[in-house]
Amino acid sequence: MSGEISPTGKHSGSSSSPELRASHADRDRVVDVLRIAAGDGRLTADELDERLEAALSARTLSETDDAHR
Repeated sequence: MSGEISPTGKHSGSSSSPELRASHADRDRVVDVLRIAAGDGRLTADELDERLEAALSARTLSETDDAHR
């Protein structure tokens, strides 16, 4: 279905725009993914801190995607 949000917080479908404002829920989903990645050993503590800061201060969906990558 177009416009649904995946578990990683990414929007699917062509109707989503990276310039859309990120909601608290969008940022929270990215934070959850980052914490799981750190717990799995895929991020160092420094990387986690940097990306959490970026995710929590993100204003648009494209900024949450940047923090997630």
